[in-house]
Amino acid sequence: MASSTRQNDADANRSSTGFEGLVREFSNVARVTRRDKTAGLAALKSEIAGIIREDYRRALRQCLSRWEVREIVDEGKTRVWPGLNQEPVRLVSPHEFVRRWSSFGVDFKFASLPWKEGLSLLGFYVKKIDQVRMRPLIFVNTAHHPAVVGVALDHEMGHHLTSQIFAASARVHLLSQTGFEEHLTEPAELAADILVSLGIFPAPIARKLFSGANRIAAHSEADELSGLEFSKLLEYVANRYGFGFDHMRGVNTKLQTLAGLVHYAKLRRALLDEYGR
Repeated sequence: MASSTRQNDADANRSSTGFEGLVREFSNVARVTRRDKTAGLAALKSEIAGIIREDYRRALRQCLSRWEVREIVDEGKTRVWPGLNQEPVRLVSPHEFVRRWSSFGVDFKFASLPWKEGLSLLGFYVKKIDQVRMRPLIFVNTAHHPAVVGVALDHEMGHHLTSQIFAASARVHLLSQTGFEEHLTEPAELAADILVSLGIFPAPIARKLFSGANRIAAHSEADELSGLEFSKLLEYVANRYGFGFDHMRGVNTKLQTLAGLVHYAKLRRALLDEYGR
């Protein structure tokens, strides 16, 4: 009985630490194996801490109105994902993605960039390049876990779908493993992220994962994810998309991917709290 109690206490502690526990775990491995990379790791940990502290409800409200979010969702449902926000998007290979959506007036390019600097890039979208190409282009780095590649594909397709809403210029929209906080002040980036988060966490699943979401949130604390919610989140993405940090190599890659996961989860919860989506 005492042994069972200690195990329960350990499980509770593990649950309560949530993503902070994962950050510490990855950092401890890094200190043993790559002592010369502490500066880079410190920057990654600082970014994750910033995402955790950020009030996503306020950021969403300041960046996109309820009407704009509705327009973004309608565009995604009408043109590409008819079950958006009702059922999870399916994880398909890049070539299957192209087969399904190449008729949407966009070209696709893929390459594997497995070195450190290459891994920092997930993909990009460009509407046109003057005197070089006149058709939109989506590029995705296939060196990442298939689930991460899927996120990049959906994000860049989100840019293509919403390019008319935001009058996209010829500039390149880069999606990297860092800088998610910057998306919260850029409507075009946040729009693409919204489509990703609704695809991964449709409303029926989001309401189960985020047990405290959609309460009267106006006077509550910032939208923090509890340890229990984060544990349920990890279990869900593992079961649904075969995603887990054990499948990833490199502490930097794990921390960067953790930042992305927390970003999309907090954005999804903010959509429930602010706009009931």
